[in-house]
Amino acid sequence: MPRSLRVHPCDPEDLRTCSSIQWQASATNPLWQLIFPRGGTRALLDNIAHHMQREFGDTTVHFYKVVDTLDPGKIIAYAKWTVVKNGPVPTRQIQDIPATPNPPRVPCEDTNEALFNAFTGQATPIREAHLNGPTVVLDNLSVDSAHQRQGAGKLLLEALINFADEYGLPCYVESTSAIRDMYIHRGFREVDNLEIDLGSWKPGYGVYKTAMLYRDAQRRGEEK
Repeated sequence: MPRSLRVHPCDPEDLRTCSSIQWQASATNPLWQLIFPRGGTRALLDNIAHHMQREFGDTTVHFYKVVDTLDPGKIIAYAKWTVVKNGPVPTRQIQDIPATPNPPRVPCEDTNEALFNAFTGQATPIREAHLNGPTVVLDNLSVDSAHQRQGAGKLLLEALINFADEYGLPCYVESTSAIRDMYIHRGFREVDNLEIDLGSWKPGYGVYKTAMLYRDAQRRGEEK
C-alpha cells in the first residue's frame, strides 16, 4: 500500500468527482449496465452528484475520500456510510446524532426504473431484516479504475470500521462477489444473499449475486 495515501472527510466541492469515480468503478457491473443502459451520461452524473449534495448536510451520512499526497488534490477513491437508526439507541453518544430523513432519490431519464425497482424491492426487506438496531450501513465504496489494487479501498474500510467501533455499532454492507472477501477478512460475515436473473431483462446476461454482510458491534481495541 503506498504510504502517500491518506483518508480525509469529503468537502462539498468533491462530490462531482466522487460521482464520476462511482460510475467508473461500477461501469463493468452487469446490474449497473442494465439499470443505466446509456452509460455515464452527464445527466446521470449530475443526478448522482445532486443526490450526494442533498445528503451532505445530513449528520447521519458520512462521506470520506482517499487522496494521494504525491498528487495533491487528486481524489482516487471515496466511501459513503449512513447511521441507520432502527430500534432502540444503545448509547448516549449515538443519541447525540439527530436522525435526518433520507431525501428521496431524484428521478433520472437515463435510468431503467423498472429494473431498479425490481432489485431494490427484493433487497430492501432482506436489509431491513438484519438491521435490528442502530447500524452503520456502507452505501458505497468506489475506487478510481486507474488506482485499484493500491490499498485505497482497504483504507476506506478501516475508516468505516474505526467509526463504527467508536460508537460501538455493527456494520452492514451489500457486496458483489468480486470484493466480498475484502469484507470477510475484516470481520464481516455473510448473513444473506440475493440473486436476480438479469437474463430475463436482457438476453446474454446471467444471474447477478449480491452478498449481504454484517459485522458485529465492537468497541475500539476489542477483537473477536
